[in-house]
Amino acid sequence: MSCDRATLYKNYYTYLYGLPIKLKDEGANINDTIERKTFMGKEYLVLSFSYDKSIGSDNWYFDAKTCAMEIYQFFKTDENGRSKSDSGEYILLTATETINAIKMPKNRAWYYNKDDEYLGTDVLKK
Repeated sequence: MSCDRATLYKNYYTYLYGLPIKLKDEGANINDTIERKTFMGKEYLVLSFSYDKSIGSDNWYFDAKTCAMEIYQFFKTDENGRSKSDSGEYILLTATETINAIKMPKNRAWYYNKDDEYLGTDVLKK
């Protein structure tokens, strides 16, 4: 793996483990409305945000009772900055691991939005 590719993955995984604190990043545009949606038979509070139109948009699903983040989902955008519903992925978070008093998702299972095709699972190990 090249140094550039390794840096890309390091930054990407740092971003993922930094969720939802990344909402404080400069340029984060948070939707003023929190929606209630059902996903896989469970009700969630959904917070949507985007950075730049060219980057896309994310939806973060929080358990409606505990407010724990359990799913995040992102979409790519068209040339007008609108989300394309058949693009992007969703990631299911299950179990937690406590590292240095910080609770982190232990398992992240990745799926395509368009057809729910399973991509793989990241497992955090101490």
